[in-house]
Amino acid sequence: MKDLRCASLEDETLVDRATVGDREAFGELYDRCVKRVFRHVLYMVNDVDLAEDLTEQTFLRALEAIHRYERRGVPFLAWLLRIARNLYLNDRRVERNNSSIHNKWNGGGAAASPEFYCEAKLDGEEVWRAVRALDGGQRQVIVLRFMDGLSYADVAEVLGKSVGAVRVAQFRALRALRRSLEDGNLGRHNLSSS
Repeated sequence: MKDLRCASLEDETLVDRATVGDREAFGELYDRCVKRVFRHVLYMVNDVDLAEDLTEQTFLRALEAIHRYERRGVPFLAWLLRIARNLYLNDRRVERNNSSIHNKWNGGGAAASPEFYCEAKLDGEEVWRAVRALDGGQRQVIVLRFMDGLSYADVAEVLGKSVGAVRVAQFRALRALRRSLEDGNLGRHNLSSS
């Protein structure tokens, strides 16, 4: 599992330079972090266009606020992910009635049979439907822990909660996912009868 805390001294130097107004340093931080922020947002919204917009807004907000950034023992990326989460939550409040979440899937090269490939796609879609059905806090913990690979401490920092609260939310989310997937008979697709 990835550890967000392994920021290099070069990253810390870039952050220090960016906080005093060095735009090139901020540009380098952008290059280092944009893919992770985009992937995190994409997991939350499951819409490429919206994820691109929220990622762009995240970095604009970060640039505007970089002079107020304080190192608190967590990586710069955790600060960016917290900004992204807050933007997402604000967007959800404004667009409560926007319930059309499009499931986009970009499959990679497959050496398996077409049937296996289709079943895997159906299972993945079913898992994501179950994750999206979780309440917002539980969904956030699942995405941060398992998609972004963050530690409990980093998730707690991003969400502004205690490590214990994150552990409880993860336990409850996994229990709810298990029930949902068992009820949905995950992996029991019969493509030959279609």
